[in-house]
Amino acid sequence: MSAAPLHAAPQTAPDQGVLISQDTLDGYTGRYVTPDKLALRVWREGNVLKLQSEGGSTTTLIADSETTFHTDGQAARVEFAFDAADRVSHLLLVQGGATVKALRQQ
Repeated sequence: MSAAPLHAAPQTAPDQGVLISQDTLDGYTGRYVTPDKLALRVWREGNVLKLQSEGGSTTTLIADSETTFHTDGQAARVEFAFDAADRVSHLLLVQGGATVKALRQQ
């Protein structure tokens, strides 16, 4: 007879993501523009970020870490990057083997 482990691993629902503070999520919100002039809008709804390309559909960003997210139901990843003053300067959109840098617009 084997003993049960003292500490069981936490159970999480698939694609639940990592919990990120609303203040941190708010720091990522805004408008980002790719070199091809495609505008991306990021905003917070409750405890999650949403992403929409200009004229495109909205997708939910699921947190993998405090700065890296993946898209709900799509094979894409978004990573937020910071400047020397620790402000969000751009995001990297990785999809289909390509990485696109989108600069944050104020």
